[in-house]
Order: sequence, then structure tokens, then C-alpha cells
Amino acid sequence: MPTKDDVRALLERYCTAMNAHDREPWLDCFADDAVQEDPVGTAPNVGREAIGTFFDANDVKVTLSVTDDPLVLGHEVLAFFKVTADMDGQMMTIPRIIDHIVLTDDGLRFQSLRAFFDYAEMVPLTD
Repeated sequence: MPTKDDVRALLERYCTAMNAHDREPWLDCFADDAVQEDPVGTAPNVGREAIGTFFDANDVKVTLSVTDDPLVLGHEVLAFFKVTADMDGQMMTIPRIIDHIVLTDDGLRFQSLRAFFDYAEMVPLTD
């Protein structure tokens, strides 16, 4: 079973790759047949090719960071994030994002990821 430290390391790797806009290390966080729904309510991306297309379509520079330790129950995870983004010169943040993740059997990748957040919670970033 994956430990909280194992999962935290995977989440940090995911954030680091996203923040550097480094496609292959980011995509390597997902299983070949993974399913990603980001945000929940949109059509899921199925497989690494579709998930890679999702990554390529993101042209906004974002900084994704883990805000709390993940809750790990077997191979299921609740992960807690925030994001900041430069939106036409204005720094904005979504301070509360919760991802429901199912890990692969070996615990090394995401088998599925569903991102729960509300764009209505986006606010200007303050110091």
C-alpha cells in the first residue's frame, strides 16, 4: 500500500512538472489508461494521449501547490491544492481545490483523477 509520504512525493512531482510546464514528467504521473476529469463536470480525458492534449491546451501560466497532507485510504486519495495564475497581468488564485485520486495498483501513478473546484472562488491574489 502506498504511504502518505509516497503519495505526497507523487503530488509534489505532479505540481513541479505542471509549474515548469514540463509535459513528459507531468504526464508520467498518469497511468497509460488513466481517466482525468478536470474540472469535475467536464468530459473526461481517457488515456495519456487525451490527457496530454489537455496539458497542451493549457496556455495560462499556473502555479499549483499542495496545501495540506493528502488523505490516503488504500489506493484512494484526497489531495488538497491551490492554484495561482497570471490572468492578463492580474495574479489570481483558486485557494481550494480537492482532487479525488485513485492510484494504480503499485501506487506510483494516477489511475483516475477528478478535480473538484469552483471557478467562482477565483479571487485576486493578495500578499
